[in-house]
Amino acid sequence: MLVSVKKMLDELEKNNIQYCHWKSNEHIRPALNGDTDLDILFLPEQRVLIDRVLSECGLKRFRATPLMQYNAIEDYIGFDEKTAKIWHLHTHYRMTLGEKHLKGYTITTWGPKIIENKIWNPEGIYTSSFEDEYIMFMVRNSLKLRWRDYNRSLGKDDVKELLWLKEKINNDKLIIRLDQFLSDAAKKEILKLTTLELSNKNQLIPLKNILRKELNVFTGYSKGHSWWLRSKRELFWLFGAVSRRTGLDTNNPNRRLSPAGGVAIAFLGSDGAGKTTTIKYVKKELGKKLDVKIIYLGSGDGSSSLLRKPMKMIAKKVGGKGLGYSVAKEYSQNNKNDVSLKGRLYSMAKIMWADTLAKEKKKKLKKVTKARNNGMIILLDRYPQIEVDGYNDGPLLSKYIKNGSGILYKKAVREFDIYRSAYLNPPDLTLKLLVPTQLATQRKPEMSVEEIENKKAAVIKMKPSENSVIIDTSANLTESLRNVMNEIWKVI
Repeated sequence: MLVSVKKMLDELEKNNIQYCHWKSNEHIRPALNGDTDLDILFLPEQRVLIDRVLSECGLKRFRATPLMQYNAIEDYIGFDEKTAKIWHLHTHYRMTLGEKHLKGYTITTWGPKIIENKIWNPEGIYTSSFEDEYIMFMVRNSLKLRWRDYNRSLGKDDVKELLWLKEKINNDKLIIRLDQFLSDAAKKEILKLTTLELSNKNQLIPLKNILRKELNVFTGYSKGHSWWLRSKRELFWLFGAVSRRTGLDTNNPNRRLSPAGGVAIAFLGSDGAGKTTTIKYVKKELGKKLDVKIIYLGSGDGSSSLLRKPMKMIAKKVGGKGLGYSVAKEYSQNNKNDVSLKGRLYSMAKIMWADTLAKEKKKKLKKVTKARNNGMIILLDRYPQIEVDGYNDGPLLSKYIKNGSGILYKKAVREFDIYRSAYLNPPDLTLKLLVPTQLATQRKPEMSVEEIENKKAAVIKMKPSENSVIIDTSANLTESLRNVMNEIWKVI
């Protein structure tokens, strides 16, 4: 069990909060370890106390996107500092059941009965009794049935859970509990199903028909409204799933939002500090439950505009390390008329590159604003800066500002204004990843000590936001990721 989960359960007990984990208890251990969701049923009259206790335990409330919100269910995300993992808690205040993407039945009378009959699980949590969980399993799976489920087999996980419950239930207790939840007709059908080897969803159709009539009083949806809402939600869910799997660039969230709004986190790092590895981990971990987007704001190997892609290919072919320095030296030592053709071509190419790059950054900064305003978490790989002259991610045409007039002067001023605008709407957090120079030279042997020292000094000097934190990533990877996630968790 995660330390943070145990802390929450202990505090629920100390504050006399009545609860039980009401479904999928066959695999409760993975849920307690943060690998699957926790689904805990509470009494609605204790909601204010529950909110306070969960907040004090470090959990943060998130809300589903408006279209995907279900009645009487709330989302909390916890962070386990020891393992650098996030975990997800559903708080259920009513029994909200039904078809996937609809959950049209909110049964107000069952929750207190299930909590009253809870049992202590050796894993360290209160769970619903085996009989109650078995009844809820049959009801949930019957109400989920749609026309597309005709003649389809039960899922392997459902069969496994069902067999586990059948081994645990007491038939006499089951009959007593059925009388407290359902009519005689539903009771008889469930008892009949208990004697069968369930393998096909068609076997649940008679129970579905009984329950839909019996529980009709608990739904506010008409058939037409149910179809319309379910279809919209399913399309929205499908678009979100495709977007995540294909990496489709979207600024619109489709999972969960923080009531505090979106967050932008900038990652700066000296060479060899593990910035790319860190960003990938954060994206994977937070992306399990939240809407996370990576935006590259540098000028190197990351994503770039279509216009700059061919420029990057040419630069790799003809540029080479030190070309810019050698051209600058040539200009400083010679009259302009004596500069070589190669030098002149390089200068022209640099102006085109700088102009295109500045426009690209402006467009990406607008994407950052839109995604953050929509409630997403944005991980910024590098960030525009105006504090360190001549350093990566800074303006490239600054020298032309001294001219005071002309086309190049105007381009340089426009470029500088774009870079400066990045400070007007700064990131919520800037993480500066650094390692000792000796370790950096081992990881990046192609770089000199002087180059690494200069880049480290530049990263330290840069301050795109007031909330900046330096993290030493020379420790083992788990500790480094733990420190990074801990800082991020403070601002989410």
